[in-house]
Amino acid sequence: MHKKILICCNAYPPNFIGGAELIAHEQAKILKKLGHEVAIFAGDGHIGGERYSLRNEVYDGLAVYRVSLAAEDYQPNLINFTHKNVENIYTHILDDFSPTIVHFHNIIGLSVGLIHIAKSKGIRTVLTVHDHWGFCYKNTMLKRGVEVCRDRSRCVECMPFVSDDGCRSIPIRMRKDFLEIQFRDVDAFISPSAYLADAYISAGIPSEKFNVIWNGINVKRFADIIKKPMGDRVRFTYIGYFGKHKGIHVLMNALPHIAEKDRIQVNLVGAGELFDSIVGQAKALKLDKIIKFWGRIDSIEDAYRETDVFILPSIWPENQPVTITEAMASRTPVIASCIGGNPELVEDRKTGYLFKVGDERDLAEKMGKFISHPERINIFGENAYNKIKANELEDRVNEIIQVYDGNDSGQGGSPRKDFLIACLGGRVDPRCLLAISSISNSLRPGTCSFVMSKWLQQDQFSQVKLLWIVDAETDQNEVLEGLINKVPLLVPEENRWLKSLCIDGKCGLYYKDALEAEACIEYLIDHEKERAALAQIGFELSSSELITRPPMLH
Repeated sequence: MHKKILICCNAYPPNFIGGAELIAHEQAKILKKLGHEVAIFAGDGHIGGERYSLRNEVYDGLAVYRVSLAAEDYQPNLINFTHKNVENIYTHILDDFSPTIVHFHNIIGLSVGLIHIAKSKGIRTVLTVHDHWGFCYKNTMLKRGVEVCRDRSRCVECMPFVSDDGCRSIPIRMRKDFLEIQFRDVDAFISPSAYLADAYISAGIPSEKFNVIWNGINVKRFADIIKKPMGDRVRFTYIGYFGKHKGIHVLMNALPHIAEKDRIQVNLVGAGELFDSIVGQAKALKLDKIIKFWGRIDSIEDAYRETDVFILPSIWPENQPVTITEAMASRTPVIASCIGGNPELVEDRKTGYLFKVGDERDLAEKMGKFISHPERINIFGENAYNKIKANELEDRVNEIIQVYDGNDSGQGGSPRKDFLIACLGGRVDPRCLLAISSISNSLRPGTCSFVMSKWLQQDQFSQVKLLWIVDAETDQNEVLEGLINKVPLLVPEENRWLKSLCIDGKCGLYYKDALEAEACIEYLIDHEKERAALAQIGFELSSSELITRPPMLH
């Protein structure tokens, strides 16, 4: 059946080329080839023009709406997960294009609020996860150094606060809570690896919403590669970003442990923040004679033609690395770190070798096995091809279409079961920061959620249980919005108008310090009837003279 599909990405070729973006683009082309109408909504930090301006174009036969983003829109220490300007543009595109499906990929930098907007219009929502952005602001799950985080509730240890231009020191917890709210409006999730699906399920996504579908590649493109003769050296190749999380330093540290260095060549393909230091390390260790730095290349096939063994030494849990699947399709065995989705692709001692994460000696040993037994290159390479050859892109896209056709969509998403607190203000008062921290430590996880009220759509206020004024200088109209939506107030006592409103109008509570704010919140969580009564009184007051007279802020 013909579908109209809008694909959403925070970046898109040709201005930015990463694994997730390439996958989204290739899938979009196949969907169009299969007769569906496809358009792309993407963030772009390279097109110039005014921030949040829109440019329409056709790229590779696909209609692409590119919204101009600034570097700060993507920064993890800033509010990179919700942008009202982007949401407004996107809403108009939904109205004009009228898709039946919105398929999200990575949308940090755009806005995670796009999910609810589509859902509120009755559009089926599908999200493919490519990394850990849904519960880790770094994406990588790496803590300090090379330690992998094992507790997804302790983000505060890495970064206590995020901020934006108008509201500093917003607890990182609010990011987590806001994303959880949006994810409830996703009808179906797709993960290319069982590992990443399990990671999101452990973070609270219902398992019944997840579908494990490999990304798929153009197998023939890589299977047709004709290798250049080996000669008397085994050629080991790394392709990827020169960043610490990719483990390129582990590969460099492994090379001194290889006794027969005259029997190897190492190809390093790519660029990144560590490039200069890696070049310097190669010279310092006198390894520059066996290392060839390729830089960025236009044709990845050129690198595979000169590759006997592919190495991916990542120290972070990868999802389903595109480079591994490409190497396997080109009949190239793989050595990879035993983490994330790598073991789902690399079968130890059959299609390659797995080594202990970050262990350069173990990596050197595995490289040595191919040096000592070069016949394994062809044997393992053929095994790798046989495992991946059925992973054709079009077959995987047909599986995705089946997810599109799922009948589990509901209007409005899953109902909220926790106590949603919308925080209102231009900044978050230190007392409120302390109260949120204390509540996070004292109440059972999932008891309540905190988000800034400005992040929510109007219709989401029906889920809000408390409007917490976290800034004494708050606009009266924003307070009124809460009362109209039958939401009781929690206000700072130094704002005399708000305090009198709660006392005389009996539509909320007030606090002097963090302890009182925490006590008020816990009281309202435990006393639903009293909370509902305050909400009803506030609604009845919302049009009264008590509300409409000018506020006295101090």
